[in-house]
Amino acid sequence: MPARYVLGLKRNSAEEAATAWAESHASAAGVPLVRVHVSSKRDAVAARSDPPTSTDVVLPPGPVPQALAGIVEDDDVLVIGTGKTGFIHGRVFGTMAFRIASSVRCTVAVIPQVDLRFRSGIIAGVKDDDLLERIVQAASAEAVQSGEPLQILHSSFAGIVPAPVETAGSAIEQAASLVSRLAPRAMRGTRETARPPAEALLDASRNAALIVIGAGHVHDGERSVGPVVQDILVNINAPVLIVPARPADPTA
Repeated sequence: MPARYVLGLKRNSAEEAATAWAESHASAAGVPLVRVHVSSKRDAVAARSDPPTSTDVVLPPGPVPQALAGIVEDDDVLVIGTGKTGFIHGRVFGTMAFRIASSVRCTVAVIPQVDLRFRSGIIAGVKDDDLLERIVQAASAEAVQSGEPLQILHSSFAGIVPAPVETAGSAIEQAASLVSRLAPRAMRGTRETARPPAEALLDASRNAALIVIGAGHVHDGERSVGPVVQDILVNINAPVLIVPARPADPTA
């Protein structure tokens, strides 16, 4: 369970769904919700006429990813909204959600401005690496809290050459075994695909309530967020929960 939900706000209409998502999750988990206002000079003037509540923080003008990175803790969930929706049509570098996910050290929820009332199901994208357990744990916790069914999706696509069959089976089996312990009633099944992972996840999540994916790994203190996360955020069509890797223990 997160220590807090931190809602990043910038006074625009694309934040309504993110606000509702953050409020409902914080209430269900019984943890604080902190609203963080990312302010330009114009925002700062407006804030003086509309004083923040005791749970609000108004950040000074500056780069948004670095400002948010400075206020969140490892066990927070940072929630941000986006008006960007669509299907895969090419890679665009430097989107705000991608830059934020690359900068912060906590889990990030990116919520598009879409109607979530008639969506159902959680899709967890996994591969055979050290993020698998964290992704499944996060997806299972969401399934238990929301009552939504959970599906595990694994792509064997690896460029021209598919991943070895035993690797694909290992990832699916590990994930399914973990879900059976953490959220046995939520398990809807597993799905193996040879399609590129971002494409498969976006297609599977068109009517889903949530996608859960891994953020990448930390190297020399820098977080590496890969092309799958980037493609999904550029073409987001459902809420996305991005689970970070933890830095390696230097004493290990």
